[in-house]
Amino acid sequence: MGDWASILEKRSKYFIGIYILSYYALIICFKDEKELILLGGNGFQVIAPFVSGIFIIKQFFHLKNEKIRYYWLLTAVATFSYGVGMVIFRYNFTFFPNTHSTNLSDLFWYISIILYIFALVFVQSLTKNISKTVQYIFDIIIVMIVVSSISWHFVIAPILDSAIEFGFMYTVVSVSYPIAILVMLFALLSLYYMSQSVLPKKVFIINVIAFSILLFANMDYLYLTMNNLYLSGSYMDPLWPLSMLLFGLASVYNKKDGKVLVESETEQKRNSGKIIDFLTIKLMLPYLSVITIFIFMIFQGNLAINSLVIGSIASTLLIIIRQILTLVQNSELIFETKELNRELEIKVQQRTKEIIEKNQELEESIRKIEYIAYHDSLTSLTNRRYFEEKIESAIQETNQLNSRFAIMFIDLDRFKFINDTLGHHTGDLLLVSVSNLLKNIVGKDNVVSRQGGDEFMILVRNTSKEEAERLAEQIINELQKPISINGNELFITSSIGISLYPDHGSSLNSLIKRADTSMYSAKEQGKNRYQTFNVSMDDHITLKVNLENGLRKAIELNELSIAYQPKLELLSNEIIGVEALLRWKHSEYGNISPSTFIPLAEETGLILKLGEWVLREACLQLKKWEDEGVEHLGVSVNVSTIQFIQKDFVEKVEAILKDTLADPVYLELEITESSTMDTELVISKLNKLKQLGIKISIDDFGSGYSSLSHIKNLPIDILKIDKSFINDIENDQSNQAIVSTILALATNLNLKTIAEGVENERQYQILKEKGCDQIQGYYISKPVPVAEVSKLMHFKVTNV
Repeated sequence: MGDWASILEKRSKYFIGIYILSYYALIICFKDEKELILLGGNGFQVIAPFVSGIFIIKQFFHLKNEKIRYYWLLTAVATFSYGVGMVIFRYNFTFFPNTHSTNLSDLFWYISIILYIFALVFVQSLTKNISKTVQYIFDIIIVMIVVSSISWHFVIAPILDSAIEFGFMYTVVSVSYPIAILVMLFALLSLYYMSQSVLPKKVFIINVIAFSILLFANMDYLYLTMNNLYLSGSYMDPLWPLSMLLFGLASVYNKKDGKVLVESETEQKRNSGKIIDFLTIKLMLPYLSVITIFIFMIFQGNLAINSLVIGSIASTLLIIIRQILTLVQNSELIFETKELNRELEIKVQQRTKEIIEKNQELEESIRKIEYIAYHDSLTSLTNRRYFEEKIESAIQETNQLNSRFAIMFIDLDRFKFINDTLGHHTGDLLLVSVSNLLKNIVGKDNVVSRQGGDEFMILVRNTSKEEAERLAEQIINELQKPISINGNELFITSSIGISLYPDHGSSLNSLIKRADTSMYSAKEQGKNRYQTFNVSMDDHITLKVNLENGLRKAIELNELSIAYQPKLELLSNEIIGVEALLRWKHSEYGNISPSTFIPLAEETGLILKLGEWVLREACLQLKKWEDEGVEHLGVSVNVSTIQFIQKDFVEKVEAILKDTLADPVYLELEITESSTMDTELVISKLNKLKQLGIKISIDDFGSGYSSLSHIKNLPIDILKIDKSFINDIENDQSNQAIVSTILALATNLNLKTIAEGVENERQYQILKEKGCDQIQGYYISKPVPVAEVSKLMHFKVTNV
């Protein structure tokens, strides 16, 4: 399309050049052949407006939804009207050369001039920013005075003088021609002095040139006619078809997509690399006009008072007034510029001060955020993230120094009893006291961390088994002493598990796991003691193996089932969906906690088989509910990282939907933050899933390590706030702040939010006040078998 448009533009230019040169060649080469020039001139004069009109009217039909199309319609009709008038004129001129009476050609030419004026006025009406400055108004007036004075002297006055000779009607028609031309010139000047054009730049320039040539040719023709000087074959004759063809060329250059190109004077000036540009010509035009009228005045041969002299005086006075006004405007601009500079300096100083203050606030906020990210909000101890990073560093340092370090896993015995009987506030104070005791006992060289709840971990650097056990004994002795809280003496004991590097593991996870195993072994042995990991604890490993074998056969033995936990929409106070949760009832061990068998399934790769089974069962149930008339009940299914990164994951999901005939609109897949680290792969998969109609949520948001810039690029629908932030939200200001931040983030990213683990009315109230969209947790309902889901469909919170 672009190549064809370019070819058409070139061919159009060549056609116009050849056409006009051919006309001039006819006039020059056959100047003595009057009849040949007359007949050839008839063809050149008549063909041009109709060819141009065809191109212009095509532009009208092309621009279907643009207002500017009516400019082209008016121009096309004006051009055709001019062409009809030219046909009649050339006919009369050929067969009745000596007549001076008005005829139909004048009517059609009047119509064309009026339509051209309407076209120019219409273009101005589309321009929203027309220059209204005094300078440009004076410029237009100066040019109009000069042209009007010259027109009066050479055209209008002679017509009026000959009124008696040619009759009243002929005089009126003849005088109205230059008046209409002057009106068209005024409209053209107004269009030319616009600060913006609704036409593309080339189209605007060609139109201005075409109108200017047409005006000049018409005015010159009137002058020659009034003085009986006009002869067919004049050198001015090709100007009429040239102006018509230029109108057609402008329509060819108009943008094919119909878009309007708006270019301000400032942009014209900035983009122009020429010495003389649009703005320069605009500024020079009034001066050139005054020079022109002075030249006419000088060459008239005398200084008689006539329209030329009056026009010269008037235009000169206007130039002087214009210059005075310009000087006044310049002085005002200089004063305004100084004031603006002064105000700008003040604003810069204020802004600089604000930036410095903001930077200080930002640095302080960063320090606070870093502190929050690595510390427990209640006890001010380091948190799990910090602790794990320190263990990784300790592994590297120990390898270099060929030494050992120990990890202690501490759990407070009977803490739940104290928390339940004396209240959470007392429990929190107890945790703070224990934290201070641990820091004092361990010292600054080692790391004390709170893992959550009543669990603590300690990293003891450069130690031995005996030293670690002595430290554990000291901790147990100190913690079993009475602790005074609010005037009450509380008694608490602790169970401690110890693992050593490299004796009991070479990785972070294995060391923490074996310290945890040792701690549970200490509890099983009566609590209030420590236990160092040893091989005898491999009973736990034996149980793990048995569970793994059982898990491989669980589907075939029909030991697996799905429980559904409802989700409550806070705005409507209605159940709008459920989360499908896998349950396992072992034939020997009974109900196995998901926290036990899900990590085992992920570790062994069985999660792929289990995940596919859960998704299929959930989709089957979704289809069943749909068939039973249950409307708008969504089902969310957890997807493990191992399952999500499989290459054929999307294809498997699509196949299950196809097999079960479930509506994907009501299916939601929950992925973890850790699944989204490979951004390129993740975005591609998520987009494919969303194309199927599936909703995507980020599970346990806030517990992972994803950045906000990472999350905002993911095509997701929902953020599920991790329950660790909901726990104790009614008492923990830090958790409230974190939840508020997540909710604000979700709002800005246009995402829905779900809070997990809502267990009491106060948590419900806080989340509702903060604008959370949905909640789930024991406050609404525990996970229930499928048979009980229908009973929850009409659940509403009525006690709030």
